[in-house]
Amino acid sequence: MTTSHPSHDQILSALEGSGFIFEQEVATVLENSGFHIETSWPYFDQDTKKSREIDLKAIKSFLHSDEHKLQVFVELLVECKDSRSPFVFLERQKNRRELQHHNPKEYVFPRKNYRQTISANSYREIPAFEHFGLAASHYYFKEQNKATQFSKVVRKGSDWVANHEGIYDSVFLPMAKALEARVKSLAGPGRTGEWRTVWLFFPVVVLRDSLMALRIVGSEKNLAERGRVTFARSMDSDVLKGDYLIDFVTSQCLQDYLDIDIGSFAKAVGDLGLSSPALLRGDDA
Repeated sequence: MTTSHPSHDQILSALEGSGFIFEQEVATVLENSGFHIETSWPYFDQDTKKSREIDLKAIKSFLHSDEHKLQVFVELLVECKDSRSPFVFLERQKNRRELQHHNPKEYVFPRKNYRQTISANSYREIPAFEHFGLAASHYYFKEQNKATQFSKVVRKGSDWVANHEGIYDSVFLPMAKALEARVKSLAGPGRTGEWRTVWLFFPVVVLRDSLMALRIVGSEKNLAERGRVTFARSMDSDVLKGDYLIDFVTSQCLQDYLDIDIGSFAKAVGDLGLSSPALLRGDDA
């Protein structure tokens, strides 16, 4: 017997397959962690000159000091991927430059650079992130390895194949563009009247499950399950320039990512604001 209307179970199954329910589940985790959520956040794509959107924008205050007129916000730009197909990242050891020099564009401070004295008559400009020594408190910059490539392992007939066609353009590029649009929308580099604001942006792709990393050492191949992988990529186009960091996180590890990875780093920035407010504000250059 057929009917012109789907059953409740069929409706729920269709919504599950669309990814909408997974997106709501992720939003609930963020809200329960104190984030304010905006769904289907629009941004202007400078490449196509069209309006695009990401699934979620989530913001949370980690410091608000009326005494020092200083605040620190964490903002997540989130895409949700309800896919059962494994995402696999290839890893290798970071080079010397990547281990020693850090200037992530995802973190916007009231003062972009600070002067470091070299001699009585000379100095050099140091990025705020490096000047504050924040790499020691940041989950990615403490790691020795980096992800260099990624692909999605999908079923093709009776075989499993590594599919990377279009995945970079469909996953990484939109996140980088959304970050650029959001940073551009800020009213100057964290300066509004007497107040100074630090913005910590985290572009993140939340996966239903199946996140893995492959590390090759000589002839040995080590494949391991991961809760988070941070993918770094240098870009040089009319719209995207510099290094970008995108976090890939499984839904099972999302809470730890919020509490431990992001939470510890944001706390370190907030603690700096309490112990050395003039420094973080950019008054001491």
